[in-house]
Amino acid sequence: MPTPRRVLVPLPSRDFDPTEAAVPWKRLTDAGHDVVFATPCAQPAQADPIMLSGVGLWLWKPLLRAEPYGVACYEQMVRSAAFGAPLRWDAVDADEYHALLLPGGHAKGMREYLESRELQAVVARFFAARRPVGAICHGTLLVARSISPLTGKSVLHGLKSTGLQRRQEPSSAASSRTPPTTISPALFR
Repeated sequence: MPTPRRVLVPLPSRDFDPTEAAVPWKRLTDAGHDVVFATPCAQPAQADPIMLSGVGLWLWKPLLRAEPYGVACYEQMVRSAAFGAPLRWDAVDADEYHALLLPGGHAKGMREYLESRELQAVVARFFAARRPVGAICHGTLLVARSISPLTGKSVLHGLKSTGLQRRQEPSSAASSRTPPTTISPALFR
């Protein structure tokens, strides 16, 4: 088992994807890691309610709503002490964490997260320190918008990342109906 690490998970005030935050939170905490949340105002974040219920999603989107496992993880996460007492984004010292996890989401409330200069600076600091950064879905956009102070370019400049195009989401969601596998200990070497 890897040495327990501190993992920072910033979230917007509202509209994050509950599964993209809660399933990794569950895997990390089950592995003994300390997950610390941060939000713009140090208040617990609110997940996108449509992603929890599926109500209001267009024709193929019900495939993308949180599955029972994701909902169960989310319900555990919101009851956790760490989720209930997040830091403020501007109070985050990136040097205090071993890894960074950036969940995504599709709704409008994600804008404050994706456009946050404070979070972009945190991401750039993790890249400069060569510490692990995990970005899910739209979390990758936050990474791409983060500028390295050394190069003046995106921290992803010259690197490769993977993602799905919008038209690929329905088939991906339909084929991935099971919980993800455990998080690799290699993440924390």
